[in-house]
Amino acid sequence: MRSLVLVLALAACSASNPAFDGTALTPPRAAPAISLTDDAGNAWTLADQRGKRVALYFGYAHCPDDCPLTLAKLSKAVAGLGAQSGTAEIAFVTVDPARDTPKALAAYVTRFHGAHLVGLTGSRAALAPVWNAYHVWVQRVPGTARGGGYDMAHASPVFLIDGNGMLRVVHDDDDPRSAFVHDLALLPT
Repeated sequence: MRSLVLVLALAACSASNPAFDGTALTPPRAAPAISLTDDAGNAWTLADQRGKRVALYFGYAHCPDDCPLTLAKLSKAVAGLGAQSGTAEIAFVTVDPARDTPKALAAYVTRFHGAHLVGLTGSRAALAPVWNAYHVWVQRVPGTARGGGYDMAHASPVFLIDGNGMLRVVHDDDDPRSAFVHDLALLPT
């Protein structure tokens, strides 16, 4: 009898806490609210994404390296879900609202194929609480970009949010695509 109870307890535990490749948040917690403007100029809220798996990533369209590489990897990971790819979305939150207007983000996100990718922006006042809620630091680095412009230094984790709006897993942006495919597939919709 004790063996049966132990087996049932372990089965229940593994069903609610699958073996993620990224850092699992145990217990899962409600993802902080997001209410921004999407790349089409429409209101976008995380609450409206219920029923979808969301890969949340912070970056900027003028990024010369990490941001496009990570978005390409995430796009391929979502495409790697096969029939489940329709229940996944990549939400790309800008850390550079001065340049990342809805129009600029719309042009940028079309570079990535294989997944539904939405660029999100807003005023600095609208973005700062989102950055803070997800512990994403942002700093303008003057004079580093070609032409005397600037770059943005920022934290770049990838947050995986399930279809119930629960923050389940955190990945480094340099984690392999296979880890993203694996963990996205495990998230409930």
